[in-house]
Amino acid sequence: MPSELKLIPIALFCAFLSIIGHFILSSLFSDANWLEYAAAIIPLSMIIIVYFAFKFAIKNDER
Repeated sequence: MPSELKLIPIALFCAFLSIIGHFILSSLFSDANWLEYAAAIIPLSMIIIVYFAFKFAIKNDER
């Protein structure tokens, strides 16, 4: 399996996190206490995922 195909699930997971982030910031959950923490964790986790994806891509570079 090429290394590029291994990054597709990571990209899909980041897209899923983005959708969930928009969903929890809707007015449906405006009174939830956990909203502030969840809204802060999602971008931080996406940054961490992208950091490790870059490290994986650099390691598998064929140049």
